[in-house]
Amino acid sequence: MMKEHVEDKLIQFLQSCLEPFSVSSALQYLGEPVTARTIDELSDYLLYNQFAFVNPFPGGEEGELWLSRAGLFTGKQLVIRLTQREISSGIMIPGSRFVPFANPALLPHELSFTFNGQPLSRVLSGTNPEEIYPLYQLFGEEYVPQYLSLDNEENGELFSPSDYDDPEEFMVSAVDMKDIYWSSSFKPGDLLLARLTDWAGGVFELSVLDSSRVDPERRNKWMRDFEDCLVHTFEISGPGASIDEQLAFAWFVGQDSLFSPDGVPMQDFLRWSGRVGLEPYGVETRLWYRGEQIPAQGSWNMSVVSAPATLAEESFMHLGLPVSMGILDACVLDALFRKETSSRQMVARLVPVSGSIAAFCLPVIERAANGRFNRLTAEYNWFADHEHGVLRNRFVILYHALVGLVLQLQQSGIPPDRIPDQGAVVLGQIMAHTISALESMCAPAQPGAEDVEALWASVEGMEDSFFEAKTGIQEALPDLLKGRFSIINKKGIPDE
Repeated sequence: MMKEHVEDKLIQFLQSCLEPFSVSSALQYLGEPVTARTIDELSDYLLYNQFAFVNPFPGGEEGELWLSRAGLFTGKQLVIRLTQREISSGIMIPGSRFVPFANPALLPHELSFTFNGQPLSRVLSGTNPEEIYPLYQLFGEEYVPQYLSLDNEENGELFSPSDYDDPEEFMVSAVDMKDIYWSSSFKPGDLLLARLTDWAGGVFELSVLDSSRVDPERRNKWMRDFEDCLVHTFEISGPGASIDEQLAFAWFVGQDSLFSPDGVPMQDFLRWSGRVGLEPYGVETRLWYRGEQIPAQGSWNMSVVSAPATLAEESFMHLGLPVSMGILDACVLDALFRKETSSRQMVARLVPVSGSIAAFCLPVIERAANGRFNRLTAEYNWFADHEHGVLRNRFVILYHALVGLVLQLQQSGIPPDRIPDQGAVVLGQIMAHTISALESMCAPAQPGAEDVEALWASVEGMEDSFFEAKTGIQEALPDLLKGRFSIINKKGIPDE
């Protein structure tokens, strides 16, 4: 885990560095020592967070070169096919069409567009779920309501986290394209080219691609190449952390062959491809081999820290526990909310493992926990924390239940890929969301009222998903254990 101020500075470096760079030059920019260890740590951090890619071309004396996402996509263009409704209304709805070119930290309504160097304004346009969901599909259908709720103030109330039904009609922020459609040479059937000019700011320059310039043969070759690149990413990194990450890596793999006006909008490609499609992955969606179930990872690795910044984080990593300093703080605050007078009970909940490794790591963890407990106690106000404390406690209880179930499955010797109905995938996704929520509640900027409401709805949904997944796993456990023993016996090892 990287210190917050260093991470902020790294993001600035990656957003501004458009040329291939070495890890040592990034460390120098950050003011960090350039050693074999820091090079390995930063390399792991970049890979883990998908902030940059290892360039396939050798870097000479400086070693391997890296390319940031800003460097990969700035100056490049993608192709947009408009719907008849957009053309007749004189608008363009960004949706997820600009994935993965756009900075993923920006929401669709935060992107900016220009035409002939002039900025294009925004308008609110009426729409409905049937019309809008296909335009947001690369975010994953499960996340579309969240994106729409953040689009404008009215939607924040219409897409209430406590209401699981989408409104029949609502407004969405669209780009005003009237002058382009009706006052230029644009005609139905034409496409748009969108060239990224500012990755950090999410600025695209639009131009018209006349339909007469579209070559079906070159178009089909582009789709074959892109399909091959996607399949290659599946082979290398599996389903990844998001569709955005999958697509970014595919474009990195293809680079020059894919950055072309012969490119095809993703909706067109997904309709064409017989090998790749949008497939369910636990409670989320990924690109994968069409019609095939996405396998779970091969081990129950719960570690969330790729490059430990403290001895305590290193100890948690050795124990295979998903604990960062942010999670430690969340558990300390939860202990204070429970009115516990020391960190002893909290550490017992946090480290539900024993053995020689635990005996070695525990003193380091206890020392760190005591230090954080004493520091946070001095400034803690139970009454001021009550609202957040109740919510945080729900997430902490869910977190410990998740860790306990995964440890039970680990000790049973049942690998994740043998759990039916993608149960292991669901557990991993709930764990990731729980950790993210706990860390956000301990960040310097506390969540606002809207965020708290969303977190309440989130924890209730995750508790339901966890109960459903746990029930399914427990019902399948006897058969899974029998299967494991029969495999062991076939290998000639005495039965347990």
